[in-house]
Formats: sequence, structure tokens, C-alpha cells
Amino acid sequence: MHQSNSFVEKPLWKVQSRQRRPDPFHISAANVAGESPMFTQRATLPPIPEIGHPESYYSRLAHDAQKHGDTHGCEAAKVGQYITLAMDPRLLWKDKVRYLSHALNRHCVPPRISDDHVWAFYKDLQKLVRDHAGREALRLACTEDDVYAGYQANGETLEMIQEKADVFFNRLIPTDQCPEWFHDEDYQQLKMIRDQWI
Repeated sequence: MHQSNSFVEKPLWKVQSRQRRPDPFHISAANVAGESPMFTQRATLPPIPEIGHPESYYSRLAHDAQKHGDTHGCEAAKVGQYITLAMDPRLLWKDKVRYLSHALNRHCVPPRISDDHVWAFYKDLQKLVRDHAGREALRLACTEDDVYAGYQANGETLEMIQEKADVFFNRLIPTDQCPEWFHDEDYQQLKMIRDQWI
């Protein structure tokens, strides 16, 4: 007599057909957003540095960022450090420019291969340097302008004042082209102050 078996072996082709196959029409969230799944991670960027802390504060931030491999954090902190050094009221303008130029040319340059938000971050760092350079130059120019007005009020001739102004403004804005450390609008304003005396 044939004995029935409760376990019936299924054909191999049916077992294989039930296994999950990749869906060729499956669309991932990354693909919907127009991104390749391999390139969805964006670089983490630090905030633009707030100027007003002691130079040692930015130096410490740069050191910590470098220790943790945070290139963008290190560059941002260095920008804060060099702007702070440049704003020292005891420095001559040429020394201020040395710090500002170094910040622009060494620490505000995006990596050669950068996406849009990294590129924009470094443009913001450049803007920060130029904001402070223009503000400092205008402060110095306005102070000098007041001095010349005082000379004039005390009877000094315009020719005598012109000699002093010529030396001062040739150091502050030495070219007929906007230097890299100024925004054009600040440069034009500086020229207007200069042109009153020269």
C-alpha cells in the first residue's frame, strides 16, 4: 500500500522563482533627487568665523580642526586669525595688507574639485576678508580726512595738505585698479575721499 507523505518536494524552478529579484523599475530617493547614490554625501562645512575674538582663539580652532582632519574648519579658523592680526591698530597699512593678502590667497581658495556649496563657502570667506579690509581702510581714510580738514581750518594751504595726502593715499590705494583685498564699492569710496585732497 502506498503511504502518503505530508512533505512534498517542490520543483526547483518554483523555489527559485519565489526568491526576491531586483526590480529594474525601482527608483531610489537619491535617483528622484537627481543624485547618484554614491555621491549623496556633502562635505560638512563650518560656520563663517565670527570676528572679534583674540587671535589665540582662532589659532586654537585651527589647530583642533587640523588634528581632526577638518580642512574647511582649519581654513575658516585661519581666515579669522589673519583678519584679527590685520585689524591690530598698531600695524602699518602695508603690514595689514600682508595679512589680508595671505588670508585671501592661502586660506580662501576652494579645493580644485569642489561642488557648489563648497565653492560658495570659500567665496563667503573671501567676502569676509574684503569686508574687513574695506572697513579698516575707510576708517583710516576718514581719520586722515578729519586731520586734513583740521589743517585747513588752521590756515594750512591746500598745496601743503596735498603733499601729506599724496603720501598717505599712495600707501592706502596705490593703484588705479581695485586691489584684490577690496570690494569695488569700498575702493571707489576711498578714491572719492582721496580726490578731495589730491
